[in-house]
Amino acid sequence: MSPFSKPLAALLAPLLWLASHATAAERPWVQGQRTVPYFANAIKETVLVDTGFDRDNNGVVDTIRVEITRPETAPGVRLPLIIHASPYYFKRSRGAWEPAFFSTRGYAVATVALPGTDFSTGCDDVGGDFEVKGTKAVIDWANGRAVGRYLDGSTADATQWTNGQSGMIGVSWDGTIANAVASTGVKGLKTIVPVAAISSWYDYTRSHGIPYYTEHVRFLHEYVSNFDSSTCSNLTPELQARSDDLSGSYNRWWSVRDFRLDASKITASVFVVHGLTDENVKTGQFGLWWDELARHGVARRLFLHQGQHVEPYSSFGSTYTTPLLAWFDHYLQGLDNGIPTAPQAIIQRENGTWSTDATWPPEGTTMHTLKLSAPLARRAPALSTASATVGTAERYLSFTQSSAYSTDSIVSNPTQARSDRLVFLSNALAAPLRLAGTTTVTLRVQVNQPTAGLQARVVDYNGSSAYVVTRTMADVGHHRSLSVKKTLVPGEWYTISWTLNTDDRIFATAHNLGIVISAEQANPLIAYQPVTVTVDTQRSSVTMPLLGDLGSLASVKAVAPISAATIESPMRLLDREEFIREFVEGSR
Repeated sequence: MSPFSKPLAALLAPLLWLASHATAAERPWVQGQRTVPYFANAIKETVLVDTGFDRDNNGVVDTIRVEITRPETAPGVRLPLIIHASPYYFKRSRGAWEPAFFSTRGYAVATVALPGTDFSTGCDDVGGDFEVKGTKAVIDWANGRAVGRYLDGSTADATQWTNGQSGMIGVSWDGTIANAVASTGVKGLKTIVPVAAISSWYDYTRSHGIPYYTEHVRFLHEYVSNFDSSTCSNLTPELQARSDDLSGSYNRWWSVRDFRLDASKITASVFVVHGLTDENVKTGQFGLWWDELARHGVARRLFLHQGQHVEPYSSFGSTYTTPLLAWFDHYLQGLDNGIPTAPQAIIQRENGTWSTDATWPPEGTTMHTLKLSAPLARRAPALSTASATVGTAERYLSFTQSSAYSTDSIVSNPTQARSDRLVFLSNALAAPLRLAGTTTVTLRVQVNQPTAGLQARVVDYNGSSAYVVTRTMADVGHHRSLSVKKTLVPGEWYTISWTLNTDDRIFATAHNLGIVISAEQANPLIAYQPVTVTVDTQRSSVTMPLLGDLGSLASVKAVAPISAATIESPMRLLDREEFIREFVEGSR
């Protein structure tokens, strides 16, 4: 057994309480401490829920269209409600498996179109207040606090068939709205399952001040909006202008869309699901969200897989649905199935097997600061916990990047000197070493241009191959704050720190841990000029959450030549159309 985890069987054991627990007569869909398929027939109905506001300024209160699938029960039976909200119903079905899966097991299911999308009225505002409040209104309606009407205008009273105990689930933008609504602290929302979801829209469209694409917000707004009102069409340029592509800075407009800021308001439990190779909604979205949930004592669980931006139901089947159903059974049906004491993390390892951890990051994980140095006699600059070498090493290392962005091929041949990057390489590991959490890079640099971007990659080197574990860019002009961009003065020193995307990776024995630094375009709206970057190694470092024997990092030894000609890693999506296609279709 791996020293880092427990087998998945340990997770499933408390969920298999069957014959020893009597089924309540009033809930025949419950056997022991789990729900089972029971209902054969379902009621389907459409309801329009009042939001209480008129964002499209047509003199009529905006309404949210809700499609309900609920079991056909006896009068007076009230069931919990699972909500899947999305801006994409006009384009694609979302979570198509959920209504049948959950309604047969004693849940009502509601598919909800966000304001200004599909047949909901009003205007969408890309993660803003109206999007969130409009969706929140559905939970208010389920708890008798908002008005709903059938299509014929008659009153729809949800309290006749639901007890108001609500959960939310969704992939991508759909999971993002679950995070957003939970951050309001709305009463009645008991749990959410955000899958491949955004926790800060700023970090989704920017990487520490570097926009991934130009006019990204405009593109998103135009893609999902139904534009039934000219007011919504006119909103598009306003949203784009306030997002401020030119500076790439974080501002008040973005703070409204930063749900981590309101983590203290969350009363719902959170089951986070994410792919460790997701290059669309990057892993930092779940990692920094997880940290905030932990900081505020939110009940939480984690399901990490090796896939990309995918719907885990179709990719992992019962490996996913078993813990998912148990989660809903506990928090919505009130079943005593051991969820509060079950392992906190379910993780698919590099070889495809599954394991669990009692907590995440796992117990024993410690933040370690690794120093950068460049011993003169070593084949590559060093990465170690040892003090930076003085006198027998180069303190200042420079490189020049001539193209606007680098590809992962830049990590190949790490022991070969190249003028367009810096590689810092650990000794070969004498024992496995696990990275679990979020890495921070701190560099003291000079540049010869008024703007410059940097990218740091964490790489797992295995002789002839290399795996890019995580990569993240940062604009040096935002070295003081993401809220303020400064013009750089050639020759001046700047210290910049930024977090890399979160990951969980076991570096095997004999592998080398590497950090590769390259330059990037600081903003796609500003013409790129080749930039030379000088790094002060003695005042630069990398801080990593590590678990295992760090003895191999305690000194600087000679390293054998490494070719690493084969690069294994999902590539960054450079085409915006492909980006949104994956955002929509990959998460159905």
